[in-house]
Amino acid sequence: MARKLVATLLTTLIFVSAAWSQSTAHLTVPAAEATSLPGVEPAGRPVIGLALEGGGALGLAHIGVLQWMEEHHIPIDRLAGTSMGALVGGLYASGKTPAQLRALGTSDAFTGVFTLQLPYSDSSFRRRQDRHEVPQALSLGLKQGMLLRNALLTDRGVNEFLLTNMPAYNGQDLDYNRMPIPFRCVATDLNTLQAITFAKGPLPRAVRASISIPGVFPPVQADDGHFLVDGGIMDNLPADVVRRDLQADIVIAVHLETGGISSSDTSTIVGVLNRAFSAGIARNVAENRQLADLVVDVEVGGFSGADYGKGGQLMRVGYLAAAKNSTALLRYALDDKSWKAYLASRESRSRQEPGELWQVQVKGGDPSAERSVLADMKALEGSPISPASTLNALKGIESNGGYGATFEILAPKSGAGSTAIRAPVSGSSDTGILVRLSKDPIGPPYLLIGPELAASTSNITRMEVNLRVVDQNLGGFGSEFRGNAELGFRTEISAEYYRLLTSRGYFLEPRAGILREPVYIWAAQKRIAERFRENLFAGMELGRTFSNSLQVSAEWRAEDLRWGLRTGSGGGPYLTGTAQMGLLHFNLDRASSGAVSPSGYRLAASAGALYHAVGSSNAPMALLTFNRTFLLEKNNIFGLSAEVHSYLRANVAQPYRFTLGGPMRLSASSFDEYRGTDMYLARAGYMRRLAALPTGLGQGLYGVVGYEAGEIWSPEHRAVLRQDGNLGLVGNTPIGLVTFGVSVGDAGHRKVFVTLGRWF
Repeated sequence: MARKLVATLLTTLIFVSAAWSQSTAHLTVPAAEATSLPGVEPAGRPVIGLALEGGGALGLAHIGVLQWMEEHHIPIDRLAGTSMGALVGGLYASGKTPAQLRALGTSDAFTGVFTLQLPYSDSSFRRRQDRHEVPQALSLGLKQGMLLRNALLTDRGVNEFLLTNMPAYNGQDLDYNRMPIPFRCVATDLNTLQAITFAKGPLPRAVRASISIPGVFPPVQADDGHFLVDGGIMDNLPADVVRRDLQADIVIAVHLETGGISSSDTSTIVGVLNRAFSAGIARNVAENRQLADLVVDVEVGGFSGADYGKGGQLMRVGYLAAAKNSTALLRYALDDKSWKAYLASRESRSRQEPGELWQVQVKGGDPSAERSVLADMKALEGSPISPASTLNALKGIESNGGYGATFEILAPKSGAGSTAIRAPVSGSSDTGILVRLSKDPIGPPYLLIGPELAASTSNITRMEVNLRVVDQNLGGFGSEFRGNAELGFRTEISAEYYRLLTSRGYFLEPRAGILREPVYIWAAQKRIAERFRENLFAGMELGRTFSNSLQVSAEWRAEDLRWGLRTGSGGGPYLTGTAQMGLLHFNLDRASSGAVSPSGYRLAASAGALYHAVGSSNAPMALLTFNRTFLLEKNNIFGLSAEVHSYLRANVAQPYRFTLGGPMRLSASSFDEYRGTDMYLARAGYMRRLAALPTGLGQGLYGVVGYEAGEIWSPEHRAVLRQDGNLGLVGNTPIGLVTFGVSVGDAGHRKVFVTLGRWF
């Protein structure tokens, strides 16, 4: 798999290298429909155009340049940008002030666009199960063979950022010549290897294409089927666009001078790719510098393209670079009266906010998916169109995986599929929304692969590889097949089909599987026997998924059991036979993450009975698991958890009994050292984040201190209470939780332990 990832990155760089030699000829899209450019105010002066270069986080320096130019009354009549220059330029051209841009650049808004996967809080109930049970699993698409996805990051965060910050400029009929500052942005067409210049259409979509670093963000698919990526590959400093398309008399280019390589350029994937692009685009930047009348060189050599957390410093560098060129820039400055006229002219082209929602169209999905979107959007009918409410309504289609969703504003059209259509009462004519659904090209189905390891001193080592196949929307949107295989110390193979019966969340879920595992019996910290357990099981669950955090169900299950003895003595007699159980389940997940959750809680409660079980009396059954975490001052997490399992002291055979012992389940004890019919486990812990992992790769490295207390009872033994304390390190990494710890308990129990994958 590592070889595939390396090959993918090499292919990207080879493509970049090939692109260097291509012509930087542009295709303006769509040029024929664009209106004429507006005149300048006051009339008679030269038309001044600004070109902003791409460069990842380095592009935040553009905000400082814009701030200096506004403070000194330097008009910007035309503006073009590429990549980060397109993002900053698009925001400024649409009416954002330098102060508003500064507020964005110094917040966590930019860092929030880098997400490896859909936020846990927005995932469906079943995707949360996947994230919790197979945390940080490697996901492979199986639609066209076994493939990695086409980008390191998802585009969910960047889409939300653009749609939220450009609400009035998300219209299909938007003419960039009619923006407050006439604007262009540049992308690269992967089909033709030409630069594409956007002059019309939804601004968020155009900017999204311009900033799509290959291998980092997914490409944007245009209406003609072409795939668009970062414009910097072909034209990173679009002075030519400002001169040719925007017809500026004076062209000012802002160049980000990166200087030599720094350690931060090689410490992250984003940094390495940005540095590689910096080398690849040097040629087209040099050519475009020659087309500018003035180049403002911004010295950003002390930063990297991944330094989004240093926005304030980068803006300061940009501001000082503009000040350094004050003599050349001030010749274009306006007096106070002319400046007010210029601002008024710019303001007069501001676009009106969208009106109330009276039509929804959906493109790109299967009929069942389109119906789901229309149903989710129905509640917004007649309300003012807002990015926040629309994005919230689209979370449903994205939450289950397999679909991405964006939207554009449009004027209602008769005959189009919609929730309703009504002529606008007054104000804006933009009272419709077009929802674009994009299918993942590599899945579903998906294969999730996650390792699992637990080892401790003077004990056994448990290692498995978890494989999970998920085929979403099989048999209709919301239904799915899920197959599981756990291979290694224990072997479990199972399959289930979640059939969504109604749009209100009622479901039916048959399942079946087989389990084979060794079981060790302990006495006085010594292993006295090895048993072997084999289960063949089948069952049915019926219930309702109320939301992505709440599910209630009833389950019936039957199984055939073999409980054999391999070595030693202990663990009761040899058993072979059947058993049945019926349970009511209540599951509530309000955690903020599938692995180390900084805040929130999970509650799983089940009640029912075990009956007709071989070697056992019929017994009531109660299961309860609860954990709660609290975040204090960003880097500190406090956690409490409780687990109670009980047959209410009924006598059941050894294979059906509950266990305690092992990492995070009385860590100073051996795996499943204690067996009984009734048990509880209480834990309390404190975690402090010691270091953050690179952007998008995980939450970080934590130091942890914990306390555990557990008690277990069985008919043949009195209750055993055990307590221990833990000290260790926990890394929340892309391959799951990595834990190294030391635990000391009572009765001479002590262990050094290591885990990988999840806490047991």
